[in-house]
Amino acid sequence: MNKNIKKDIHNIHDKSYKDLYSKKEIAIDLFKSLLKVDWVKNITPNDLTLINKSFVTTDYDDTECDIVYKANINNTEVIFYILLEFQSTIDYRMPLRLLFYMCEILRDYVKNEKHNKYDKNLKIPAVIPIVLYNGEKVWDVPNEFRKIIYNENLFGNGILNFKYDVFDVNNNFSKEELLNSKNVTAAIFLLDQKIDALEFLQRIKAIALFFDALTETEMRAIKHWIKNTVEEKLAESSIKILECNKEDVEFMIANNAFILTEMKEKAIQEGMQKGLQEGIQQGMQQGIQQGMQQGIQQGVEKGSEQKEIEIILNMLSQDLNEELISNLTKIEINKIKEIRDKYTN
Repeated sequence: MNKNIKKDIHNIHDKSYKDLYSKKEIAIDLFKSLLKVDWVKNITPNDLTLINKSFVTTDYDDTECDIVYKANINNTEVIFYILLEFQSTIDYRMPLRLLFYMCEILRDYVKNEKHNKYDKNLKIPAVIPIVLYNGEKVWDVPNEFRKIIYNENLFGNGILNFKYDVFDVNNNFSKEELLNSKNVTAAIFLLDQKIDALEFLQRIKAIALFFDALTETEMRAIKHWIKNTVEEKLAESSIKILECNKEDVEFMIANNAFILTEMKEKAIQEGMQKGLQEGIQQGMQQGIQQGMQQGIQQGVEKGSEQKEIEIILNMLSQDLNEELISNLTKIEINKIKEIRDKYTN
């Protein structure tokens, strides 16, 4: 997501993704949506137990956190290890780090089980490592441990090896693919991709209109995630859109276009403070104005006469002049003046 609409990354680390995937229903949707294996299809929330312990070392506290679930599948114990990676640069030590984490998980398991060394039936649970990564760059770290070993082909099957799944939010999933999925994982990924404010609102609209199968728990989790991760004004408006009736969604998208104006002014001010070139500032202004025009025009075209009046009155209340309103909405200036005179006196 574009940095001017997302809160500080540590806020996400502490309050958002871990909260989200600590909910069994949301974690199961992640597993079923993205793990392409048969045995995960029949898992239910009752099969999962959240392990309240972290295996991340202090070296990585600021860039990642982890979630550990234990599951019983066909009388077979499985441990899901989810590493949530929050850094813009890629760490090519990941296979090695995952090995360390997996060993710590198994060490902790064995210590609690107190296995008998004479037990021929001794078994340990499978550990399924998953990396959830939301950086902009494509994740190109080997997903197989043996690929980081010198001359690994010399040793055949005689060396340690495992594979891990990477869910690269920004690069592995297209907008169309996520819109077609219509599940809670797709909704979160749609909103967490690197997008601007206008596109964020358009994706909120798509979720509100077309993600009909979301449960109350899932929708509540999405709204909580938005509240924790998105700039306050945009978050408030997005949540209201998700809570309104479907017939009002289009109108609310258009009616909340003033958010972009405020964000534009904030972005320009920050840009000036950092010494951004005048051309970049102009490009930002033009891009956001064009986005406002598109959003408002859609609302006007699809809305009723009454909603057209409401949009014009709302824009007048934002101290926009008749000429600018006419340019944005394509409504004649004379009609705008008639509405102003009739409803604001």
